[in-house]
Amino acid sequence: MIDYVKILFKNIDINQLYNLPYLDFETIVNLKTGEPTTKKTVMYHFCKITIYENGTVLFTGSIHKFHNSLKGIKAPNYNEQSTYKGYNGNQFTINDIFAIRTHLQNLFNCSAGQMVFQNIEFGVNTTPYFNPQLFIKGLLFHKGKLFEYRYKDRFAQVKHQRYYVKIYNKSEQYGITENTLRIELKIMKTEFLKQTGIRTFAEVTEETLNKAKELLLKVFDEVNYYDYTVIKKDLSKLQKESLKNYSNPRYWIYDLKPQHRHRHIKKLNHFITTYSNNLQTFIKQDINQKCVIINRLFKEPNCVIINTSYIRLNTTQKDSIKSVNKCIVTGIDLSKEKDDAKYIRVTTLKYLMQYEIKTFYKLCSLFLKNTKPNHTRYENNLITHLAKQIRNRFYNKYEIKQTGYKSKIYNNQYTLNFTQQTARPRHYKKEILNNFTTLYKNHVLDTIKKEVQISSVRAYKKENIIET
Repeated sequence: MIDYVKILFKNIDINQLYNLPYLDFETIVNLKTGEPTTKKTVMYHFCKITIYENGTVLFTGSIHKFHNSLKGIKAPNYNEQSTYKGYNGNQFTINDIFAIRTHLQNLFNCSAGQMVFQNIEFGVNTTPYFNPQLFIKGLLFHKGKLFEYRYKDRFAQVKHQRYYVKIYNKSEQYGITENTLRIELKIMKTEFLKQTGIRTFAEVTEETLNKAKELLLKVFDEVNYYDYTVIKKDLSKLQKESLKNYSNPRYWIYDLKPQHRHRHIKKLNHFITTYSNNLQTFIKQDINQKCVIINRLFKEPNCVIINTSYIRLNTTQKDSIKSVNKCIVTGIDLSKEKDDAKYIRVTTLKYLMQYEIKTFYKLCSLFLKNTKPNHTRYENNLITHLAKQIRNRFYNKYEIKQTGYKSKIYNNQYTLNFTQQTARPRHYKKEILNNFTTLYKNHVLDTIKKEVQISSVRAYKKENIIET
């Protein structure tokens, strides 16, 4: 959670530092005059210790890299022939932070209360299912300031007077096989840091780190971005023209007046929520999930979890980790929906259609089996049609019955869960789940591949499927 720091050490015994055999201090020479300056510095595990003539002692650098260097953890793309600048691409837990705090206390022979933060970075290495560049290239602005890009557009940041917002691709930086996107808040002024309750290293606790997480999420939520996963197929010409403008960062700053931006931001957010995979929402949820682990203090050092894929496997702790919520209707996880969602919606269905096609087939076979293309005028594509059917199952879970000699056989409302055995309605057929008809499968495949409206499927069925 904590990375770069600038720490002022108060009332330190400087002679004790000078006498340490593994700290070889150097006197800095003024390049213009050639005369030595009054400060002395030394590099120690990718961090710098500076001692000024007046007795001021500063420690600057990444304590994440500091920790990895002490533990001998190197970047995946480490090369002995190249200049190595340390590694901070893995997860950095509160246990690791406390270990560094203890190390600094021993090194400087001081208490944690003598370490005063002047600058500090809070950040999380998220692991999205998509390429981090897909999100980075869509960054527009934050609080009226454009993002600045560096390192072949793998790094983006906005500089404010009191803090910086930094978003960059860690997986490309360090050759990490897993997609890794770093979301970071660098605090430059202590007034802004007061929101977390942290002033000295002694005040770094689970509670204050959770406040830091909330501050990070708040700032990240203020980031305006364009989502390149927006599906434009069903949009009007005017809507497509609006999206073209919205994807241009300069349009927001130079073409729109500040008082008019809010209305267009609402329109863009509507497009993102309705027609895209909503990458920013996924990242926010991933930050929350990562912080459940990295901000949690474990009594046993061996229980510290570095790899976040271990979240679901860790059952040895006394306090169980909160599991990901699941859709009440389908049993599919709600990680891509809002925190208060009860059932899957368009965002999850788009993801399933693109990355988990078999699961998407099962949903279609269950919820759309007896529906025909264009049977309703309100849903003009397969995704929205399916989303509405799932919503209907959520609000009406009871069997549909009709008494008398005119009674019909209905596909009653039921709860589907792919991971558990659930109760089945009276007229449920087992083959619906796993072996739905070739006719319907081809109908779904055609809709997905061509990304056409449901009305076009009928023509395809007549031309291709009926012949078989």
